[in-house]
Amino acid sequence: WEPVARHTETITVAGAEDVEVEILETARGPVIVNEDSRALSLRYPPRVRADLGFAALPALLRARTVADVDRALDGWAEPVNVVHAADSEGGLLHRVAGAVPLREAANRLRPVPAWDARHAWRGWAETPAEPVRGFAVMANARGIASPLGVEFAPPHRADRIRALLSDSADWSPKAMADVHRDTHLASAAPLLALLPGLEPLSPAAARLRDRLLDWDRRMEADSTDAAVFASFRTAVVRRLAADPVFAELAGAPDGPEVFHPWLYLIPRVGYALEGLLTTHLLPGLDRAAHVRAALEETAAAEAPEAPWSDSHRLTPWQAVPDPDAEWPGLGGDHDCVNATSSVPGVTDTVARASAARYVWDLADRENSLWAVPLGADGVTGSPHHRDQLPLWARCELVPVVTDWTRLTKERS
Repeated sequence: WEPVARHTETITVAGAEDVEVEILETARGPVIVNEDSRALSLRYPPRVRADLGFAALPALLRARTVADVDRALDGWAEPVNVVHAADSEGGLLHRVAGAVPLREAANRLRPVPAWDARHAWRGWAETPAEPVRGFAVMANARGIASPLGVEFAPPHRADRIRALLSDSADWSPKAMADVHRDTHLASAAPLLALLPGLEPLSPAAARLRDRLLDWDRRMEADSTDAAVFASFRTAVVRRLAADPVFAELAGAPDGPEVFHPWLYLIPRVGYALEGLLTTHLLPGLDRAAHVRAALEETAAAEAPEAPWSDSHRLTPWQAVPDPDAEWPGLGGDHDCVNATSSVPGVTDTVARASAARYVWDLADRENSLWAVPLGADGVTGSPHHRDQLPLWARCELVPVVTDWTRLTKERS
């Protein structure tokens, strides 16, 4: 046994009594789960170093060159980011910024015994960087940050951006805005690849198979084929999740309820669908049978034709929900450059999407373009609270105005 630090904190709750919370902190971090004779602590670099990295912010605000940005980011702590930067003098930067502890590979994958010295932190990792040759792409995929982590986005968005840039001679701001709105879904390939060999099929399922194979794999907002594919994908995910091979993972997860959305089986299968369809690690999983059954199920449903945006609607998390809010339908999908993430197998609605879209013209800043999901003002009721939402939903960008003679000061 080892001593732990203990203190209490009071949480003020709107419209209810305050809640007092006991905080236990070990040498391996605060205890975040303490139930059923089990305790789980989380060691967190800013807590260990007593440094949130905020000292980097003033330096970043004063930065005028890539070299200034690079120096400022040496003090960055959390979150760990891959950074791209460029300046008007031709400087380019592609690096990782943040504090990453050196530790056993197992520490990155699962909880480990806190009492085992093999799992202790051993200092801090060097943050990788590499020179930019031609252009650099980062869409949360594996890249220079690979040695530091295990969970990255699939490569499809990054690969698609590279292809679009490589195939184009037009690198104007408008052309770059077109990259933002691309809806090609490369991750559909493994699922669609299973369709040609499915036999026997009912006439309706055979027609649906032909339709899906003829689809251009674009998740456009007005595409009925994209909506049909999403329905078929949902059926596949649910059937895979119900397979006996996953029986031990079914049911409510262990641990505090706050973590359950990340642990339920169907969402995990939905996000891992591409890997589950191609892995050799599950020999007992009859993928073809599940895909055939899902195809028959989708065909038999005879759902009315509807565009993808009818079900793929923005549903943002709101600290204070607005019951009168109307949210738009969207194009795109999780693995599109126009990244609008639903949870396959659970819902087509979108809770995660691009937080902002920018195109910067370093030769002439007035040519730069941008849009954010809601608006430039975070205050509810402001005329600019949601004035960019229609533009953002259509993947349209507006000019970045920095000329003070064209700006009007407004009272909020």
